[in-house]
Amino acid sequence: MSNQPPKDESISLEQLVVSHSYEMLALVTILEKKGILTRQEIIEVIKELQGGGKD
Repeated sequence: MSNQPPKDESISLEQLVVSHSYEMLALVTILEKKGILTRQEIIEVIKELQGGGKD
């Protein structure tokens, strides 16, 4: 069973971004609740990936 919309339906870029954001937030929340990581760790990695962590 697929969660994809029928081919004659499409979603906007905004809907896609919002959906992806909720999925990422859910994953981070679960990992945080399990004590695997903290939100600060996520923020630090994001900054590193964006080049903000360079000396």
